[in-house]
Amino acid sequence: MKIWIAVLALCSLTGVVAADDLEDSYTKLKEAVAKKDPDAVKSASAETLKLAKAAQTATKPNEAEEVDNWKQRIEYGKEVEGYTEYALASVAAQPGVDAAKTIDLVDTLLAQNPKSNYLDLCVAAYATALNKNGGAAKMMAGMTKVVAGRPDNTIALLALVEGSSASPDRALGYANKLIAAMKGKTKPEGTAEADWEKQKNAALATAYFTAGYVSLQKQIWVDCDRDMKAAAPLLAGDPARLGTAYYALGVCNFQFGKMTNDRTKMQAGVKYTEQSAAIKSPVQDNAYKNVAAMKKELAGGR
Repeated sequence: MKIWIAVLALCSLTGVVAADDLEDSYTKLKEAVAKKDPDAVKSASAETLKLAKAAQTATKPNEAEEVDNWKQRIEYGKEVEGYTEYALASVAAQPGVDAAKTIDLVDTLLAQNPKSNYLDLCVAAYATALNKNGGAAKMMAGMTKVVAGRPDNTIALLALVEGSSASPDRALGYANKLIAAMKGKTKPEGTAEADWEKQKNAALATAYFTAGYVSLQKQIWVDCDRDMKAAAPLLAGDPARLGTAYYALGVCNFQFGKMTNDRTKMQAGVKYTEQSAAIKSPVQDNAYKNVAAMKKELAGGR
C-alpha cells in the first residue's frame, strides 16, 4: 500500500501535528499486525481509523498553495483507513487466533465497512470460529451478514448453500448466486492454478447439484436437467452425489419426455437411471426399481 510519507513534510504547522498523530497511530497499528496481537490490533485500528477519518474531513484551506497538500492528506487518510480494514481481516485470519477474538475482529470490520474487499481474507476463519463458538445457526447468521455487504463472496455463499438444506427455496437462491459469483471470479492472487481449479470445481459442484436437486423436488424438469448435467462432471470421486445426479437426470428426462411425448427423452432417462443403478449411493436401490418401471412403461407405449 502506497503511503504518502512525503506529504507530511509539506503540511502547514497545524496539519503537521494532526499528520504526526496519524502517522504515529498508523505505525502502532502496523506493529500490532506484525505481532499478530488481536487485542492490540482492534484498539490501534479504532484509534487510527478515527484519525484517518479526521484527515479526510479536514477543512479546505483558503490559500491556493495549500490546496494540493490538503488533497494529498485526504488521499493519505483514505489509504490509512483501508489499512485498518486490512489489519482487522489479516489478523482475524491468522491460524491460532482464539475463535472469540476472530469473531470480534471480523464483526468490527463488518460494522466499519460491510463492503470491504478485505473480508475475502477472513471469511473462512470467521465461519469456522462462529461454528465453533455458536454452532450452525450462528455461523449461518454471520455468513448472511457477509453476503449482505459482499454478495459475491463465494466462501459465504457456499456455506449458506450447504447450510440451507432444510429450506429448498433458500438453498436454490443461494446456489444460483454462487454459480453466478463463481463464473465471474478470477483466480485469487497467490493461489496456485491447480488449487484454484479444485476450489472452483468443488464450489460449482455443490451449487449445481443443490440447484438441480431442488428443481427435481419441485418437478422443474428443464432446470433439473441443465443443472445436474453441469454437476455430474464435477462429482467424480463423490459416488453418493454422482449417483444421485444421474438418478435425478433419469427422472427429469423421463418425465419431460412423457410430458412432450418424446420417446428419445424417455430413453435418455432410462440410460441415466441405469448409470445411477451402477453406482453405490443412497438412491441405488431406487434407481434399479426405476429402470424396470421405465422400461415397462416404454414397452407398453409402443
